Amino acid sequence: ILLLLIALFFAPASFASDNYIAYADKTSSKSSAKQAQALEKEVRYTLRKLIFYTNTYKKDSLEALYSDKYINSDGFDKKIYFELVQKTWDMYPDIKYSMDIKDIKIIGNTAIAYVDEFASAQTSENVEETSIKGKLNSFSECIYYLEKVGEDWLITSDNIIDEKTSLTYGEANDLKVDLIVPQLVNSNKEYTAILKIDVPDKNMFVIASIGQEKITYPQVNSEEVFRKLPESGILERVFKSNKDNFNEYTVASLGITRAKVVEKNSKKEIKLVITGLGYIITRTNVIPQKDFSKVKTNEQKETTAKIMD
Repeated sequence: ILLLLIALFFAPASFASDNYIAYADKTSSKSSAKQAQALEKEVRYTLRKLIFYTNTYKKDSLEALYSDKYINSDGFDKKIYFELVQKTWDMYPDIKYSMDIKDIKIIGNTAIAYVDEFASAQTSENVEETSIKGKLNSFSECIYYLEKVGEDWLITSDNIIDEKTSLTYGEANDLKVDLIVPQLVNSNKEYTAILKIDVPDKNMFVIASIGQEKITYPQVNSEEVFRKLPESGILERVFKSNKDNFNEYTVASLGITRAKVVEKNSKKEIKLVITGLGYIITRTNVIPQKDFSKVKTNEQKETTAKIMD
């Protein structure tokens, strides 16, 4: 979990960090415009606190903004969700989040927020006794659901529509890489994942793999099978979505090597040196498989019983 709900505009100055916030008002007019505006401001204030607590890593304050009955579209409850949040903070201690709010709708004592979310962080990796710098960038299109409890608005669920994360090191930081997968597929159906890498230097030797993972906790990583990147710069793989009704991640891994002349035992040798690493993760949501034949059978039995009566 890399992205948390963040931002909004009505808040005290202590939360007014416009470096992190952008928003666009599209809320439809209600019968009582003033009441709707007041409720929307309350939601915005709650979300403003959310971005503040997220970027200052105040876990207890952040948890208080979530309902105890919270569960997201991946099936993670509040306990699991915040375990993942803490692990993300531990792994990327300087990670920062931001959000662009597209729309807010108030329906009675509930609210729906449509948002684009962003996260970024700096990192490093030790490769062959050399530390190479890396960067994390993440984007998601998300819907958040809130409920008013007393005077407070609490997050009850969220649904990630689209999500893409890249983690790159060394020369991979400058490569143009795209992983294309469908946003939505039916359960137990085939789909194609396409990895496109623009390699500007012919002296780069690039290997890559594409894997498929169910979004579960704990996460089970897919087996990586690396292949030399074709001259076209395109690698494709066909997957079948799971029939267990889990959403999925497609994970592309790549490695960049260069030939380097080294001296060993007074002799010069050519050695392949790793100069870059990259990981691209993209979400595919899976439509649950339903068996309507049982429904039809039950309907037929009920109809027959009524006729017999």
